[in-house]
Amino acid sequence: MNSSLPVPIEPPPPDPTPSTRVSEYRASQTAPLHGVSRENRIFVNRNLRMRSIAAFGFDLDYTLARYRIREIDELAFRLTKQKLVEKRGHLEGILAIPFDPEFVVRGLVIDRKRGNILKMDYHNYVARAYHGRNPLTTEERKRTYRMRRVRTSAEAYVSVDTLFHLPEVYLYLALVDFYEAKGRTPDFRQLYQDVRDMIDESHADGSIKSEIQKDPGRFVSPDARLGEFLEMLRAAGKKVFLLTNSEYYFTDVLLSYLLDGPGRPGWRHYFDLVTVDAGKPGFFRESQGDGRFLDVDGPGAPVYAGGDVWALERMLGFAGDSILYWGDHTYGDILRSKKSVGWRTAMIIPELEREIAITEEIAPLLSELDEAVELRNRVHQEEQIARTECERLARLLEDARGCAAEARREVARKLHRAQERLAAMRTEMKRQHRRIADLDATSSATYNRHWGMLFREGHETTRFAHQVKDFACIYTSRVSNFLSYPVNTYFHSPVERLPHEL
Repeated sequence: MNSSLPVPIEPPPPDPTPSTRVSEYRASQTAPLHGVSRENRIFVNRNLRMRSIAAFGFDLDYTLARYRIREIDELAFRLTKQKLVEKRGHLEGILAIPFDPEFVVRGLVIDRKRGNILKMDYHNYVARAYHGRNPLTTEERKRTYRMRRVRTSAEAYVSVDTLFHLPEVYLYLALVDFYEAKGRTPDFRQLYQDVRDMIDESHADGSIKSEIQKDPGRFVSPDARLGEFLEMLRAAGKKVFLLTNSEYYFTDVLLSYLLDGPGRPGWRHYFDLVTVDAGKPGFFRESQGDGRFLDVDGPGAPVYAGGDVWALERMLGFAGDSILYWGDHTYGDILRSKKSVGWRTAMIIPELEREIAITEEIAPLLSELDEAVELRNRVHQEEQIARTECERLARLLEDARGCAAEARREVARKLHRAQERLAAMRTEMKRQHRRIADLDATSSATYNRHWGMLFREGHETTRFAHQVKDFACIYTSRVSNFLSYPVNTYFHSPVERLPHEL
């Protein structure tokens, strides 16, 4: 760590039109909360008093800069295929493989040992699995993963934690199918490493970024309220900083496109400090050597490259839970900033908007499914009662061998009626199981025909949902959703109840 860093950095001079900024800030504070659509709300896992937050930090990719996912994924997919052929000797036939944007979602886990991809529930039980792009049957899935919790920390497994992973994962699975269709049995681990190396190279050598630079509007979706949101924070006296792994030249391209324009200050006026080339997640865990200030043109926030979290906190003049960091990467942004240095965390989940919209659209179907499950549970209880009665009467009939014939006949009649009732209950159970399976399949396919809901699997939350709940203090679909709330809102988490309290 460089002990000569200034503590703290003075904020840049105010905008030339502060009155406009203050009036926008006041207007955003008075927005009626009851008018906020559900997909644009902020959701709370842990109480968060915003008055105690002195500094707001932001990641760049998929946080401030919302990519057009299909366009950016297809670009990465195409460039990586080309590098696999040119640099790793893969067959040219892979260049014809098309990209399927629906096949891979966040929160999945790759099994590099077997060429599989898995969806896990809260308990790390494998609920769905594909080999390549072919679904495993229930028997195959249970036989392979033995109905036990999978240790995702083991070397064979890779978590799909960020949206940047999606083209990489789909290409890996497509290559599994491609080579097996040719009668080959690829080394699944090496195949994954080839894809990983080449997509990393596509990012590192500027192949992907150069395409985005040429036409940022093709790959980035602007948020018209982003500048207002950042101004609101600074008008309220909060420090605002950027913390990204991207280089300054690329950061400048994206934020110039998103924040610059007629009548607006340059994008660096929205920040008190800009940190690029951060090297997260290592940035939060260990000293990475001395960082340095960059000599960049124009007024606005100073730009610092590299360094580590301790240098950043010293420059800001704030540390620990007085900092709220917004990011999209489960591990690199949210988990590490929370566990390593105690920052408060806000997770950006763009998929929320679609997920919530679908949930509202198919609400009657989901209500029918809930009713069917409740009915199935009642029928199951009745079945258990009928079976217990049958067992009791059968024992009674066995013990009544020495009793009068009429008494035995009466017990036999009762046993027969109980058996008929049990048979009826079992028939009804089968009917409800089929009904639930049909309703569940229909609703699940509405979200994604391969994986269903992002946050649920049946009646369990998914591994991804569990991570969001554990690591993020609050979460939402985009940073500008905060404009619908007073800047010093006290976000209260829902009261958590045990089953006996419901």
